[in-house]
Amino acid sequence: MKDIFRNILLTVLAGFALLVLNGCATTGPAYTSVESVPADKALVYIYRKPSFVGGGVYFDIHDGDQIVTTLRNGGYFPYIRDPGEVELWAKTESRSSVTLDLKPGDIQYVKGEVGVGFLLGRPNLYIVDSATGSEEIKECKLLEAGEH
Repeated sequence: MKDIFRNILLTVLAGFALLVLNGCATTGPAYTSVESVPADKALVYIYRKPSFVGGGVYFDIHDGDQIVTTLRNGGYFPYIRDPGEVELWAKTESRSSVTLDLKPGDIQYVKGEVGVGFLLGRPNLYIVDSATGSEEIKECKLLEAGEH
């Protein structure tokens, strides 16, 4: 009897865990490249590869005081902005940032990951080369602007 109760409890907990983890997954349309960027603008693809580790952790990506998007597990966001120096940053328990010097017509990739934190996962942002970014982003789904 004790084993039956334990098996039922484990099944219920496993089902609940799957529901929670699926609730954290990005549900937008699959990746498609931006077809046209105005000649006087730059494009930054901000993305986070799907991963079981830290899957439920998400964080806002900021450009200065503006929230660009909320970076969720398996999501990407095409950020079109004016050229110039830009610091993109994210913060949970700690802050991570990258600085880009954007030129008109540039296409750059910023990858987000979740590191180990004390209470929450910590954001880690990286600038990646276009060969890596253009391959990894294919696994991602579109996020909304300024999403929370």
